[in-house]
Amino acid sequence: NIHLLGKSIIHDNVIIRGDFANVRLGRQCVISKDVVLRPPHKRIKSGIAFFPLLVGDNVFVGEGSVVEATSIGCNVYIGKNCVISKRCILKDCCWIKDNTVLSPETVVPPFSVYEGCPGRFSEELPMS
Repeated sequence: NIHLLGKSIIHDNVIIRGDFANVRLGRQCVISKDVVLRPPHKRIKSGIAFFPLLVGDNVFVGEGSVVEATSIGCNVYIGKNCVISKRCILKDCCWIKDNTVLSPETVVPPFSVYEGCPGRFSEELPMS
């Protein structure tokens, strides 16, 4: 259930939970030490439903981060010790600064920077 689509770097002590739903990593991703990647879940009347975790190309995830997003676009930088909560959507070309905690179901627009606890929009990235 774990699909690696190219030359990605996965460091020591990384946990990728592919036992509940699919996890798909794009090309040229870097997953740093002590990162946890797990598919998001949602409680429903009959139990718990798990959704796939889709990670785009050229994504960097910093040390000690926990990612439970629904999808992460291409060219995304996630800093150290970040928590990307359940069912978050990170669009292409965004930057999550160190120690940021995103609330569940947050949608991060393209070319934006989020920081803080809870994660809030702080600035816009230039187009080039």
